[in-house]
Amino acid sequence: MERYAVTHMADLKAASRSILTEAASRTERPAVITLSGDLGAGKTTFVQELARELGVTESVTSPTFVIMKRYETAHVAFSSLIHIDAYRLEEASELSVLGFTEVLNETGAIVCIEWPEHVASLMPVDAIQLVFTFDGDERTLTVTYGNKN
Repeated sequence: MERYAVTHMADLKAASRSILTEAASRTERPAVITLSGDLGAGKTTFVQELARELGVTESVTSPTFVIMKRYETAHVAFSSLIHIDAYRLEEASELSVLGFTEVLNETGAIVCIEWPEHVASLMPVDAIQLVFTFDGDERTLTVTYGNKN
């Protein structure tokens, strides 16, 4: 487990680089990163910073209403970033309809899932789990690296 105090964007950038390095070491399947935390805690901001690290040139916005967005990257290990927001989902089966099973088998993908607790039964055991907390201006990012097997 790692903990990052996030008071500046540079802190988030350092965390995203470290997490990306770990994600790139997982080559057997797409890397899955789950992002949990209250509204406004920094989940989408983290994905935006990760996208910059991946070389995504498009503007990355929250997929709250479309549920899933795909971005092409310029990264050596990952050819696409798939950003999912499960906030509005009531059942895991709603994500399955969008082809989530296929996404989990897509070579070269890194998948970021906001609000994974809404679709917990679909989350792989080796997911990298991020939890964002904040108290006023003090934000903390806790990272747990799932089972690598």
